[in-house]
Amino acid sequence: MSNLNTKYLNLDLRSPILMGSSPLTGTLENLRKAEDNGVGAVVLRSLFEELIVNEARSAVESASDYLNFSDAENFLEGASKNFFIDKYLRLVQDAKKSLDIPVIASICCNTHGTWVDYAQRFEACGADALELNYFILASDSSVTGQQVDKTYMNLVKAARKAVGIPLVLKIGVQFSSLSHMIHAFASTGVDGLVLFNHFVRPDIDLENVQVETRIVPRGMADYSETLRWIALMSAETDVDLCASTGISDSSVVLKMILAGARCAQLTSAVYQHGFGVISTMNNEISQWMDSHGYTGIDQFRGLLAQERMKHPENWERAQYMKIKS
Repeated sequence: MSNLNTKYLNLDLRSPILMGSSPLTGTLENLRKAEDNGVGAVVLRSLFEELIVNEARSAVESASDYLNFSDAENFLEGASKNFFIDKYLRLVQDAKKSLDIPVIASICCNTHGTWVDYAQRFEACGADALELNYFILASDSSVTGQQVDKTYMNLVKAARKAVGIPLVLKIGVQFSSLSHMIHAFASTGVDGLVLFNHFVRPDIDLENVQVETRIVPRGMADYSETLRWIALMSAETDVDLCASTGISDSSVVLKMILAGARCAQLTSAVYQHGFGVISTMNNEISQWMDSHGYTGIDQFRGLLAQERMKHPENWERAQYMKIKS
């Protein structure tokens, strides 16, 4: 009988399937549904630092006529920030009390730096790990690639210094040398990397002649880059790699594990099919393992990583040599 138990960030997981950060993981009711259907761990809905800062500023601006004391502005801004943070902290605490699976807090952070305080408070509330979601859109031509990389490294170093719990960084693929950055992140003491972030895409509404953003449905074109880079890097670094984007069914989870992933995060699949898809995928993974004679996930994890293949160049090929007719 196959066993789906695995480890991620040195945490014991009963399944390699994680519930990824999304609005679905923002309520205790949904977190319980995820646990009941066999998820290995949950990543809570991200706390958006930018949103907190903007809301705090809006609160100060709307009350500017009443701020007659020199310290009133700072008090109101701080109270507004604490409202959102305290609400999130209650979710962390409630989840830890109610669930038997690991609970991972998540921060979508920017360069303001106040996220360091959030991180420390999450740790104090008992979060099992912290996932940092960070992205720089290098649209300023005066900013070099080296400066962007340095900003990432400074953020990760500050986070590693601030918290003692396992630290995960969720990144996009947009680096000039992704392999170099993965090794650089590992050198800072990061425990895990989530490959890759799925961003909203800009588009133009022709009817109303305006810019809009949308989430494009995920398919093979999304998971193939994740698969490639996990296969390229999994045997080169001790950092745990978690697959994200395009994890639509059990076959994709199995592919990621064969490439060397520790686990995979679901979001869209649950939106489309409900929480029951987690149980279905666990059963299908177990059936595949039974049919191939595997009793544990570690027996086939990384079997097709680049360093273990007869033709490792297949993972690096990016151009067509021929097209099947």
